[in-house]
Amino acid sequence: MKKSASTLVLLLFLSTFMFSLPQIGMVKAEPKPIVVPDEYTTIQEAIDVAVEGDTIYVKKGVYHENVGIDKPISLIGEDRDSTMIDGNPTEGYRVPITIKCDKVSVSGFTLSYGYAGIQMGGVNYCSISGNRITNAQHGIKLTNCSWTNITGNAFESIGPSCAVQLNYAVGNLIHRNYFDSCVEGIQIRDYSNINVISENTIVNSDDQGIRLLYSDFNEVIDNTLVNSGIGISIYVSNNNTLHHNNFINNTKQFSTNEWYAQQWGYGVSNNTIYRNYWTDYNGTDINGDGIGDTPYIIDENNQDNYPLIEPADIPVIPEFPSWIIMPLLMIVTLFVIVFKKKVCRPIHD
Repeated sequence: MKKSASTLVLLLFLSTFMFSLPQIGMVKAEPKPIVVPDEYTTIQEAIDVAVEGDTIYVKKGVYHENVGIDKPISLIGEDRDSTMIDGNPTEGYRVPITIKCDKVSVSGFTLSYGYAGIQMGGVNYCSISGNRITNAQHGIKLTNCSWTNITGNAFESIGPSCAVQLNYAVGNLIHRNYFDSCVEGIQIRDYSNINVISENTIVNSDDQGIRLLYSDFNEVIDNTLVNSGIGISIYVSNNNTLHHNNFINNTKQFSTNEWYAQQWGYGVSNNTIYRNYWTDYNGTDINGDGIGDTPYIIDENNQDNYPLIEPADIPVIPEFPSWIIMPLLMIVTLFVIVFKKKVCRPIHD
């Protein structure tokens, strides 16, 4: 037995040593820029020949493609408004961009007419920035993705689903995006925990500007929600923090309609809501400290005890990758995921 164990240890050591040596006859390709259509006619052809770390620059034009990215590269459009990937389903293209691996960056494109502008599943550490996504069923759809940044994008006329949807997604950053005339702006659902939703502007949503559904420990800060059916809604979601948001002339500013879930034994969601601006707040500020003297009443279980008299001044903050600013919170989410009781989850919109 001792001889077998020592032999196994030796083999493991030798295997590790051999794999750590440079491979004779193998030369690793250096990252390089690739230009479409100068070097390759289609974006997909360029991706197929690219190696890890390459940057693909796409010149202005309309590209009728269903692009799949399966290696860690950067895909950059020359000009957001005139570099377009058209996913028109009548021509057989359903998703302009599908991301299939970690550490992918996409910026500078208009993505239109697909099931989703960008979809990604089971990948991490990606960056989606500076794109325009319009006339798609979904905008950006993440499933089981973590530590991804969605920043500085514009979403227009997305529906019947939502512009950004997180499913089972942990530790992501949705920051400084603009949403106009979408059925729903941002939807955080199905145990999507410890995400940050900050400095987004959401106007004219048919339904919710932001919706939290079965998701905990998220921070919703410095967002502006204007002229939507509902500014923010919460359904069976706890320990979320919502502060310094501007609720401006939404039909219903904040919704916690959970009566259907309560029929299944769920309690009232418990979240922290404070220092938001509400256009329908009628309180006073006698001492002039910028905080209302009386709470803003949302419903019998929820209120903002420190409502702002003036709209929140949205600060300019550094854009750090979400995997740098939030790693410690991962511990909390792992605890929630491991120990959360698996139960039937009623949904009533």
